[in-house]
Parts: sequence; structure tokens; C-alpha cells
Amino acid sequence: MNALIMWGLTIWVPILLCVLNINEAKFKKNLAVGVTFPLKGRADPEVLGLLRGFKREQIVLCLALVALGALCLILCWPELRFLPYFLWLDLVIVAQFVSYARWNGKLKAVKRAKGWTVPTVRAASVTVPAAPAKRPSLWWFIAAAAVGLVPAAFDRALWYMYLLDGATAFACYFGSRYLYRNRAEAVDENDAVTQALTRVRRRAWDQVWVLCAWMMAVISICIFMSTRLPSGGGAMMLATVVLALAVCAVAIALEFRVRRVQEKLTASSGEGFYVDEDDKWIWGQIYYDPNDSRTVVNNRTGANSTVNLARPGGKALLAFSLALLFIAMPVMGVCFDSMGGGPDLVIEDGALVAASWGKDYVLPLEDIASAEIIDALPKNGVRVMGIGMDSFLKGRFKFDGVDATLCLDPRTGPWLKVTMADGTLYLLGGGESGAEAVFAQMKG
Repeated sequence: MNALIMWGLTIWVPILLCVLNINEAKFKKNLAVGVTFPLKGRADPEVLGLLRGFKREQIVLCLALVALGALCLILCWPELRFLPYFLWLDLVIVAQFVSYARWNGKLKAVKRAKGWTVPTVRAASVTVPAAPAKRPSLWWFIAAAAVGLVPAAFDRALWYMYLLDGATAFACYFGSRYLYRNRAEAVDENDAVTQALTRVRRRAWDQVWVLCAWMMAVISICIFMSTRLPSGGGAMMLATVVLALAVCAVAIALEFRVRRVQEKLTASSGEGFYVDEDDKWIWGQIYYDPNDSRTVVNNRTGANSTVNLARPGGKALLAFSLALLFIAMPVMGVCFDSMGGGPDLVIEDGALVAASWGKDYVLPLEDIASAEIIDALPKNGVRVMGIGMDSFLKGRFKFDGVDATLCLDPRTGPWLKVTMADGTLYLLGGGESGAEAVFAQMKG
């Protein structure tokens, strides 16, 4: 079920990338598909023909990727659930990147052939005037962090989750301040346009970070409520998904709003002098400028930021991102697909040990108040915190309001029910874990 949910939540990614790329074919800030053109170049038949070809390819690519995602789900379920999912996501990213780079190269070739390239020295000489804008107060982020930390006073067991949510909410303040740079806003010598472009981007940028801060605060409250409500982890998961989708929707709406304003403000730009930084953007997507001391820079269109690959920090961030996408994600897929079955239950050194994925549970025999073999799991179980897969349950769960720690294969019994002297309840075993043999050892 978890894999189905992930597929459902990400099958729209190729569609979103397609829409964003098609929007890139609209001229804004003298740019189309990462290539700068003069005003007359926007009406050039060859340029317009290439842009139409780019948009057609985006639509075809999107349909193919969505179809492939659905096909992988049908053919690989249920033997492989997560690995195809992560490999498909990698393919989506690579395919969109390669397509954009290919058409960016074609447009640059036309630009060079027609002599529309502006010398870099002229572009670098443009300064960005100050564009004061009201920034969100630090108190917005402090308040979000405080709300996220409140549940820790009532639920000490999950204090680390509330601390993480609160800290992340506060960290959004630094994201809004320091992952931003004005330089990319200049399109020509019109200072009024540059200032207007800067204010629009800043406003959208700040709104997204404030929204993310409060999303973390609400998630913290949802985690707390999941420990109190009968619906437990199911309610938390639903609330988290709804919140994440809502934040994504607002962020995407703000992105397109910024792009529309950029398009409108620069509709008549590009006649005479205009800023041309194409030589600093590899394939129109990767910023590389050894003369730029900043690690983080704004994307040329929209409201987002990227890194300067010429800086050590930029190289490190890119390497980390690539490792996460193309190494960590597939490895996680393999690990998740191999996860399943009951834990290994053994008696050693005077303790009952449940060894499984990650953490082992070690229960000293002298602290066990009672133990019994059960052939059916309690009803109405919901996950509060931990792993909840069709073939493996581990972590903190709740059954009809009763907390329990699980480490088991829910598909087949028997299972070992252990109650500790302090009242803590454990449900262990299932599958080939040998629950009955361990139970016999404990009684013997």
C-alpha cells in the first residue's frame, strides 16, 4: 500500500515538469529555454519554429514518462515495489534535463548564427540598484517554531520529532534570507524594471518560506494528535499529505505568478542593450561563473535559486544532490524491497532479542511480566511512528487506544505478546521468526 501511495503522489511529477518547461518557451526577461534573444529575435521564424518543436517534445516526453510509470507499477507489483519507483523518478529528472539541454543548444546555435550575442563584458558591467521590499518579520518564524515545540511538553516520548519540526520551522528564516541573490534580475539598463522584478521575486520567495515554516509547525501538531486520536497514524499521514500538497500547490502558483509578471514587465525589453549571461549557464540550467563569489544565485526566471558550480560549495551541493538522486534513492529502493518477514527472535545473555531492520529490541527476561503466543493481532491498529508496510511493521502503534511496540510480519503468525513490568507492550514475530520456539525457551 505504501508503494501505491508513493506512486500516486509522484505520477504527476512529469506533468509538472512538462508545464514548467513549456512555460520556459514563453519569452520573459528576454529568455526562452535558457537562451537570451533581442526583441527582434522573438519574432524570428526559425526561433519560433524551434520553440514549437520544444513544446511538442515536452508533451510527448511527459506522456511517455507517465505511461512508463504506470507500466512499471503494473508489471513490478508486488515483487518489486520501491526500486522501480526510485529508478523511474531518476529517469524523469534525467529525461527532462537532457531534452531541455538539447533544445537550448539548438537555440544558441541560431542565436550565434544571427549575431545576437552580447559581449560578456557589457553584461557584467550592469549593476543592480537597491530594491527595498518589506521582508517577513523574524517573529513569524519564531512563532512557527514555538508552535511546533509545544507538543513536546505533553508527549515526552516523541520529543525529538517535535524538536526537529520546530528547528526546521525556525531554519526557514535563514533559507529566506541567505538562499537568495538579486543579480539575475537585471535585463537592461531600466532600473525601474529591475527593482520591480526584484520586489516580485522577493515577495514570492519569502511567502514560500513562511508557508514552509508553518507547515512544519502544523505537522508537529498532527504528530501529537496522532498519539491521542483513535485514528492515530492514519490521521497524521493524511494530514501530512494534504499539507504537503497544499504547500506545493501554493508554491507552484507563486512560481507561475512571478513568471507572468516577469513576462509582462519585460515584454518590450531587448531593443538596444540587454543583459546576456548565456555563457555562464551551461545547457541553460547550470550556473558556472568563476568570477562570481556567491555560492547561491537566483535562477534567471521564476522565483527559485540554484548554485554556482564554479564555487567549492556549489560543487559540494551538486555532488550531494546527485548522490542522493542516483545512489541513495536506488539503494533505498533495494533496501525497502528486501524489507519484510518477521524479526529474528533469540534468547541470549538473559534477554529476549528481536533483531530486524535497523534497531534491535532487547528485553531483559527479568523485566518481562508476562508473555504469550497469539494467533491473531489486535484489531484497529494504527501506526503512530515507525515503519508500516504490508510485510513488515515496526515502531510505535496503537490498538483501540492501547500503545504497543511492534516488530513483526503481519501476514502470518504466530506472534509473541510480551508485557514488561512497567506495562510496556511488545508484539513480536510472525513469519519464520520462531516465536513459538523462543516462547518455549522462556517458559523452560
